[in-house]
Amino acid sequence: MNLIQEKLDVQQKKRSNIFNWRGQFTPEFVEYILDSANLQPDALIADPFAGSGTVLIESAVKGYSSVGFEINPAAYQMASFYKYSILNLAQRHELLFQIGKELTPVVSKLNGQAIYADAKDYRTAYRGLINVSKEIQNIDNNEFLPFLMNLLFLSEKDKKLTVKESLRSSFNSLKKSLLNLPFCDSEIHVLNSDARTISTHYQGNIDLILTSPPYINVFNYHQNYRAVTEAFKYDILDVAHSEFGSNRKNRGNRLLTVVQYCLDMEASINNFWHSLKDGGRLVMVVGRESNVRKTPFYNGEIVSHLISDMGGYEIKGREERSFSNKFGQRIFEDILIFEKQGKTPPNPKNAVTIAESHLKEAEKVAPTDVICDFRDVYLKLNNVKPSPIFE
Repeated sequence: MNLIQEKLDVQQKKRSNIFNWRGQFTPEFVEYILDSANLQPDALIADPFAGSGTVLIESAVKGYSSVGFEINPAAYQMASFYKYSILNLAQRHELLFQIGKELTPVVSKLNGQAIYADAKDYRTAYRGLINVSKEIQNIDNNEFLPFLMNLLFLSEKDKKLTVKESLRSSFNSLKKSLLNLPFCDSEIHVLNSDARTISTHYQGNIDLILTSPPYINVFNYHQNYRAVTEAFKYDILDVAHSEFGSNRKNRGNRLLTVVQYCLDMEASINNFWHSLKDGGRLVMVVGRESNVRKTPFYNGEIVSHLISDMGGYEIKGREERSFSNKFGQRIFEDILIFEKQGKTPPNPKNAVTIAESHLKEAEKVAPTDVICDFRDVYLKLNNVKPSPIFE
């Protein structure tokens, strides 16, 4: 891939994602990577950490089949919304009509219930939204589910509206998004499954994996839209246990998260190899730097180290991209490009050793008041277990 910095940084941004999901790809960035990959028309694209589904819809627009894996129920439903892109205009209008017919009796029972009330506990604060979510959850039609849940996600922000007002506003907004989806012939598949299971579903038939994996000390994504997802009977704490690098983990010693992250990513990258075709490519976009206990760790360096040690891949390039976040800070990401090589599978047995080496490098610049945590983590290295696989 011969990549141009201006395109990687998306300096001329003209399109936005339709959903609000922290850390999601910019559509133009995905479009540029797909255009630069020299893919065959029948290529299969995968995103094992699909998030809100940007890779999936951009692939479909290009005519490529795609599959995404995502454990977070809110992101999973956002990505699943893009499956409606295969519907023609008449089918989309019929879908909206049928959903509206199901929602009418629910909305007609509402009076002046508020979406939100000021309270510390989110279940109390969002009682109005939770109650109507439970009513909508009883609509027994899986085809409607991505629309209905995204409708409620939109309403979560309407803290000053009644439930009835908010649902009407959210329905009109999501109706517009549905009708404006591109019309695609390629099907999108989305699985509410762990990235580490990708080779169970796809053995040696993926042409390109384009993904942005979690990084160390990552935001607690399971908290996003929690009021709604729990009303739909998702077990959010079960999801939380399987999140990679989450800052809620290992509260006794946050540095243990570094070790667990290495174990989780090593298992994922090994699974990616088994799911790729011979010569298939892996493109990972990783936030460059994470901080744990005021100490920097370099995600791109860790992931590259894991891949080079386990074998099975040849590095084809390393780029960077940058952007300004909402606080005006310049954020850098590493773009790691690998190609599956040979018939000999990777040997994923070095995660703990690699974690230890990066901990020792980090310790050199760590504040003196956290050195005791480094001493502690070295004693516990071989006791750390991977995050449980979400099933």
